[in-house]
Formats: sequence, C-alpha cells, structure tokens
Amino acid sequence: MSLTSDQEWTLIACGLLALADRVLTGGEASRLLTLVSAYLDPEDQDEWMDLLSDQAALEAHFSRMSPPPEESHQALLERVWMIALADGEASMAEIRVFDQIGARLGISGEQLAILRKKWTYQAMETAEIAATFLALLLHHGGPPSDAEVERYGVVLSRLPLGKVRRDRLRDQLPQAPALGALAEQLQRLPRSRQIEALRAIADKLKDFPRRGAARGLLAEVALPAGIPQDVLDELPLPPAA
Repeated sequence: MSLTSDQEWTLIACGLLALADRVLTGGEASRLLTLVSAYLDPEDQDEWMDLLSDQAALEAHFSRMSPPPEESHQALLERVWMIALADGEASMAEIRVFDQIGARLGISGEQLAILRKKWTYQAMETAEIAATFLALLLHHGGPPSDAEVERYGVVLSRLPLGKVRRDRLRDQLPQAPALGALAEQLQRLPRSRQIEALRAIADKLKDFPRRGAARGLLAEVALPAGIPQDVLDELPLPPAA
C-alpha cells in the first residue's frame, strides 16, 4: 500500500510532535500505532514504527517532503494537534513543533493559534463527555470502590482537561451523573463530534472497572441522543457482562 501525500505528512508530522519533548508516552504511541495500522499494510508497519521513533530520521524525512494539497492542510493539522493532547495538556515544546509544521504549510502563527484554541476546546468538550460516562459506569451496580476512584483519577489525568474541569469531575464522582443530561450533552454535538466522543469513551474502557456494563449503558445514553445502533455496533466496546 503506497501512502498518499496527506498520509505521509500525517505520519511524519505526528511523529515529530510525539517526540517534541523527547518522550513518547503511551497515549501518543497508541495514536501513532492506530494511524500506521490504518494507512499501511502489515509488512510495512514495523519499518514505519521504527522511523516514527527516530527523531533525527523524522526531521530528515520532513525536510525532504513537499507540502500536500492545500485543501487537506487543516484536517492534517487537527490530527497532528490531537497527538499533543493524547495524554493531557500540550507542552510548550509540542506547541513549537506544531507551529513549525504549520509554517511549512504556509499557515500564519496567528491562524495556528486560533486553530489550536478551537481544537483544544473541542477536545476538552469530548473529554468531559467521556469522563462523565466513565463516572456513570462506576456507579453501575453500586458506588465505586476506593480502587475504582483511584483508577478514574488516573484516566482523568490523561484527558485533555484543564485543572478546574478535572478537579470538578473528580469532586463530583461520589454522586452518579444524570444519564439524561449526558444524553442531551451528546445530542448537541454534530454527528462527527458525537462519533469522536463515542470513540474516546471506547478507548478509555480498556482495563477500566465495570467495563462489562459499558455496551448497554452506552446505548442508554447514545440512542436518546439520536445516534443509530449501527454506529454503536462499530465501536470496539467490551462484551456485555
């Protein structure tokens, strides 16, 4: 499978951002692996993962690439910025690398700042929906245990949430969220953002407590929000308990 210009730029730019602070975190590695798996045949994936973990090789490759078609620039940059938010808030090193990538595409620093702000807000909104669903899940069958509360705190620390929102969500955990309010929050989003929120939930369910109840509970939230069952069926959710 040969890469399109847009795919090649996405992989290289995401790799550069993931290594901006010299540390490849679990969330960043997971997102890179997802992209590699989506874009490449299995026999090419190991070679690309080696490249994406080598900063010098990435920078050399980046310097040789010609920009992709202009109509793909913003979608590409949004994918790149999501790497910066994979494990919480973006660092200054990641912002600098993102701006360097945007500059290669001919986008001004002012416009890049506007885009970062927009996408960060959307990511925080998505993350809050995911966190609220996980809190609802932890109340399924009874109040959460101390160990489950601790696990929830770990997940919160890896979501793109500001400190105020993160603290508020943690403080609200002793009381179960309102299922109807969560469905209304999800319903207000356009379909593409709804699917993004559902995928964020599915991603955080790996090794999460009480995940066996997630499929049925998610249907109770998503169907009233107008999301059809076939969309839920495509999500990589744990089997029902």
